[in-house]
Amino acid sequence: MKTKKDISIALALVMLLSAMLVPVSAKEADAGTAIVSDLSYVADYDRDTPVIIVHGMSQNNTYLLNEDGTRMKDDKGDYITGWPLEIDIMGLLKNALVPLIASVISRSDAGLTEAMRKGAYDGLYAIHKDAEGNYLTPVEVPCYECPMSELPEDLKAEYYEFLRLQGLAEIVGEDNIYYFGYDSFGDVIGETEKLHHFIHDVVLPQTGAEQVRLCNISLGGTIGVNYLETYPEDYFLIKRMLFVIPAIDGSDIIGDLLTNNVSVLYDREMLYSKFLPSLLGETPLAYLLNIVLRILPTDVMQSALGGLVEGVVEAGVRSTTIIWALCPTDYYEEARAKWLADDEYALIREKVDYYMNARANFGENLYRLKENGTEVFDIVCYGGGMFPLCKDWNVTNGDGIVHANSASMGATFANVGETLPDDYVAAGTYCNNPAHDHISPDRTVDPTTGLLPCTTWYFKNQDHEKLPNNDVALQMAFEIMTDDNIEDVYSRPDVYPQYNEGRLVHMAREYLAIWEEADKSKLSDEDIALVQKAVDEVNKQLSETIVVTEKWKAAEEELRVALISVGLLENTDPTDAEKTFTSVLQGFNEGVNFVFDYMF
Repeated sequence: MKTKKDISIALALVMLLSAMLVPVSAKEADAGTAIVSDLSYVADYDRDTPVIIVHGMSQNNTYLLNEDGTRMKDDKGDYITGWPLEIDIMGLLKNALVPLIASVISRSDAGLTEAMRKGAYDGLYAIHKDAEGNYLTPVEVPCYECPMSELPEDLKAEYYEFLRLQGLAEIVGEDNIYYFGYDSFGDVIGETEKLHHFIHDVVLPQTGAEQVRLCNISLGGTIGVNYLETYPEDYFLIKRMLFVIPAIDGSDIIGDLLTNNVSVLYDREMLYSKFLPSLLGETPLAYLLNIVLRILPTDVMQSALGGLVEGVVEAGVRSTTIIWALCPTDYYEEARAKWLADDEYALIREKVDYYMNARANFGENLYRLKENGTEVFDIVCYGGGMFPLCKDWNVTNGDGIVHANSASMGATFANVGETLPDDYVAAGTYCNNPAHDHISPDRTVDPTTGLLPCTTWYFKNQDHEKLPNNDVALQMAFEIMTDDNIEDVYSRPDVYPQYNEGRLVHMAREYLAIWEEADKSKLSDEDIALVQKAVDEVNKQLSETIVVTEKWKAAEEELRVALISVGLLENTDPTDAEKTFTSVLQGFNEGVNFVFDYMF
């Protein structure tokens, strides 16, 4: 049995690390419905300069190929993909079953670590590469050399589902939007060369334009870093460049993975209490599995998980330069010495060294780009920690996937749950204008140490992978890319302040659609009035671009409850009995942990 999920690299890793614990994959963000904003107020949008979307991780499928070049299919007739990650979960479990039983009986590692390493490696067969980064099984990476308007309808719908670009299409038209498809497990050097070709040989000739606007999202930020280093002669071609939650200095998740600092390898509390509930939610299953984990001695369990991590790196990370581009600078020397020191990896090492030099030069290159006349902008999510696999997951400020210092190009952040010191003043490294009060209202961010203090916007408490469901962030991104009147964070502070709060609108929009399509003739006047009141409040909140989280959540919940009360929506809340059962298991889990920690 193979399990296929479209998730970020962090959640893919989570899936792998949890495979020996539970044959259930990580939760995904709900797809929701398309977000189309009212963008009619500006009459002079730039509708002539084409927009190129350089997407993020997992937003372009890749396909394994047969020897004759046709796409491989599984027993069910579905295409076998390299991304979304194709993982042989059952193969891993079967490989580890006998060593697991032997280890339980002997209370020692009876080959379990090696079985987990081999199982993880074999399970990731779809992304196996040789020491020079070549796929062992050929992979097709779709990149359509045409605008969105010419894509097949099913493919267009897929891309719109990934990134909700409908609002942008309303402004510039589908003829002026190009989706640069690349391989999330590819070669950052090669993908940069492809983008160069895409601009010169596809977009500019097809549109007749003299410049392009680039939007680099998440992992796509690494391609942006490398492009500025490799093709400075192209600076004049870029009219505007927008980075959206970019991994400019990588992600601590990958740094900890490459240096064996994944939290469950050494943190007993994380392993036995926090990891599975963070993955599966506060559910009975999570706490039951936590209890089951105690069957093995802690050192055996952590050694086995270490084997799993090694297998993941050996299978698809070690020879994948775009994943190496996610290794933060502070981690690189240690990770390089561990994984790339052997002569057989010389080519990979050379490419990654080149990229790391491009990152080191990024600030200089960015300012040269700006001096050339290009306007550059950034959108950052912050206010939470990192995914719990990270060593400092509850300390480092981030959006769960990318640490905030990376996404903000060097801004200073207080640790999670803290503020900057009372006597802290803005460093002023890149903006010392006394009229600019950049420090966040909650005193957790100093943007002046980041490269773009006057053109970076911040969304607090916004998850990385759920940003496509934040209507305000999308609307703002569309306008930044197309409205030349937006020059910096002071251009429209009454609509788009430098600091805002995150919100997700996909569920509320689904509720609104349910109400719009409902047969109201079957409802009483009282029921109609109840729901309409909630609908009006949600629409009022949706009309506001400055988000107040408490008001938004209250309005969304009021509408949900109203729809349930009139029978238009099923109540999926856990019952009191289910809540009690979960609470009991949580307490039992804590008791078991106390006993084992005391005894062992």
